[in-house]
Amino acid sequence: MTFEPIHELVGRAIERFPDRVAVESPQGRLTYRELDERAARIADALRSAGAGAGAFVPVLARDCRELIASVLGILRIGGVVVPLDLSAPPARLRLIVADVAPGWAVLGSSPDAVAAQVLADAAPDARTVTADTRASGPVPRVSPHRAGADDPCYVFYTSGTTGRPKGIVGRLGSVTHYIEWETELLGVTPDWRVGNLVSPAFDAVMRDLFVPLSTGGTFVVPPADTLLDPAALARWIDEARIDLVHCVPSLFRGLADAALAADLTLSRLRCVALSGERLAPADAGRWFGRYGDRIRLLNLYGPSETTMTKTFHFVTRRDAERVSVPVGRPMPDTELLLLDERGRPVEPGTVGEVYLRTPHRSLGYLGLPEETARVFVPNPLTGDADDIVYRTGDFGRLLEDGALEFLGRKDHQVKIGGVRIELTAVESLLRTHPAVAEAAVSVVDEDGATYLGAHLELAADAADTDPDVLYTALRDHLRQQLPDSAVPAVFVPVAALPRTISGKIDRGSLPVPVRRAVTDVRGGEPRTPTERTLAELWLGILPVGRVGLEDGFFDSGGTSLLVVELLSRVNRTFGVTVALRDFLQSPTITTLAEAVEREFLAADAPLDDLLAI
Repeated sequence: MTFEPIHELVGRAIERFPDRVAVESPQGRLTYRELDERAARIADALRSAGAGAGAFVPVLARDCRELIASVLGILRIGGVVVPLDLSAPPARLRLIVADVAPGWAVLGSSPDAVAAQVLADAAPDARTVTADTRASGPVPRVSPHRAGADDPCYVFYTSGTTGRPKGIVGRLGSVTHYIEWETELLGVTPDWRVGNLVSPAFDAVMRDLFVPLSTGGTFVVPPADTLLDPAALARWIDEARIDLVHCVPSLFRGLADAALAADLTLSRLRCVALSGERLAPADAGRWFGRYGDRIRLLNLYGPSETTMTKTFHFVTRRDAERVSVPVGRPMPDTELLLLDERGRPVEPGTVGEVYLRTPHRSLGYLGLPEETARVFVPNPLTGDADDIVYRTGDFGRLLEDGALEFLGRKDHQVKIGGVRIELTAVESLLRTHPAVAEAAVSVVDEDGATYLGAHLELAADAADTDPDVLYTALRDHLRQQLPDSAVPAVFVPVAALPRTISGKIDRGSLPVPVRRAVTDVRGGEPRTPTERTLAELWLGILPVGRVGLEDGFFDSGGTSLLVVELLSRVNRTFGVTVALRDFLQSPTITTLAEAVEREFLAADAPLDDLLAI
């Protein structure tokens, strides 16, 4: 069968539906014709600047219309797209750009201090092209590059074991294979509207982009603050008439709670595709209780190294009664291997390491041949050097019905909020702080909230530092290079980390990081029934033992993901929705209690009901 690259599939949609809306965002809309014209201008400008096949081109644009036009323009000349999220820590952006060492870059049409400084620091000689969606005049004719299925097409970065980001190089044919598979599986048609709930810096954005754009549908972007406000997100999905969203289960939990509380019909939504974390059976059960089988839940699994995901499972009512929701069976052209420590197949029901055999894997890690060879290995069952499989480092087992049950990582790599985090990377960055002599980071999973905890051996001159001052400084230090979910919520100082006889840190002997005792609380203790109930919710997800009326949520170890969890619990407990914006203005028990009571009274609910909670 003749290979057709993904951007040419978009080209076919452009020819069929030139006047349909391709992109809808807070910044405005683009029809397919307008998207085509802007992509052509970017492709022509890059070619004129000397860029061609195989050129690595970072895109530093905040306007998603410019980002999408840039992606298409770069692919048309055979370039390799490096999408960046300008809301990420500048230090991380500099590391990525320096690693790519680009000769060219695409900037947004509006001047951006972060983008300019990143390029100045990390790629001062790169030639820049502007993705101006307002450009007019004759549209340049760009002769297409003859693409091959094995051509590199993108680089997305995950964390590395040394604390430096690690680039995964995508294979062009693998993207086409995945998109064609998902559109066929779901029956996507030109009237579908796909919501974008992920950062442009994660490979999952390829699904959001190309599932609609390859079929004549619409890529729809929510307002900026919506993702952290479950109630606003649920309303947006309903009002924007979204057919499909891809998201992580922790985001889905908040979305489901908000939709149920507001009794939203979500009449247009057809499917929620979940990946990046384990889906809780209870969350699936609540969803089925309201929406039944009308809105399908699709559970996906697969590392970025194998191109987005490689197994799938449509969740059923029966799954809500299981201990865990399966991640299903392999998609076409993928074979699932479960092997023991000697590389031998395990029996069904027995735990083994997951290996994935597929020609649609990525091309490996950029500039890291040894790392690539460590995980892309000859098939242990054949020993054939040309029969390559990806060693995921995940554990799983086959259930009686043949579906895969995902059981977790075998190493020090975890996913929180869909973001893959290498614990050794967090530890490495902690050690670069002068107050830290040694560190061991672990995962805490408590009452449905997942976060990191760090045991620390402090440097001699830091032993007497005020803990709150020290921990704030450590979080600020980490946030310069790490996403919010990779910053530990709990710090536990120890005289010495336990070690094995070989001198390695004995992680099995580390106690579970516990909530730190708080002797002083700001603003006094919670007094009213509302305040006391909120304090219980607060303490249920934060690593502290007490909370005062004026203690700040983020000062107590809160993260953006935990904000979503807190507001979801408030919604379930009180039956009211507190706007994210109201909470962030002053994230304290006092402000939250006032907001809850204000919303409660606005709903004309009897005060006795509030006192009874």
